[in-house]
Amino acid sequence: MENSISHALYILEEPVQYVCLTFMATMYAIKIYQLLKKPFPPEKAELKGDRVAGSLHSLTNVLRPWDMESTSKNLFFYTEFLVFHIAVALTIGATFIIPLAPKVMTPAVTTVFMVFMGLAFLIGIRRIYRRFTVPEIRIISSPDDFFAIFLMTIFFGVGFVAMELWRQGRPETGWMWIFFLMTTFFLLYVPFSKISHYVLYPFGRINFGMVFGGRGLLNRKVSNPTWDPK
Repeated sequence: MENSISHALYILEEPVQYVCLTFMATMYAIKIYQLLKKPFPPEKAELKGDRVAGSLHSLTNVLRPWDMESTSKNLFFYTEFLVFHIAVALTIGATFIIPLAPKVMTPAVTTVFMVFMGLAFLIGIRRIYRRFTVPEIRIISSPDDFFAIFLMTIFFGVGFVAMELWRQGRPETGWMWIFFLMTTFFLLYVPFSKISHYVLYPFGRINFGMVFGGRGLLNRKVSNPTWDPK
């Protein structure tokens, strides 16, 4: 459908988002630069394996639920994880597609987005409940954890309603305004919250994989080893 909206909503959907995206990208660039400046912790153990293979194995660990005890014994939890993060990607995608390529958001495509947003909303409610009721989770939860999951859950709910109204041919509604106002807030807030863990994830996993891969826990076929297995 066409994105026939007022000039005010156009300003919010495009110029305002571009400014906020630039801010977020700048904050991430600074954070990544600071991380790259820091050396990896020194490894004093003998080289027994392949550090590169270890890093790759560690980076892709999230795609192998059978390798993690928490997910191999609870595939429902892993399915929740996948659905939630797919919904995040689709919701972010919607904030670009709606203003830039509205014809892509056909009723069928919009329905797919809505299914994931709706499921993520329910998952968010369950995660909020667990943060309050599971002692092991509550004790390690910070105020930012609670705020982030509350905000994400509301965002999915607002997005679901906004997409339903979009599907009905109503591109400018109060719900769409709230959706893009929340998007604006996220772009400014995320670089300073734990939601930005996806920026830190590669650094942590590569470091973890280099250490344990080098120690031979994953691959002992290393050329020029610094140890004598005999």
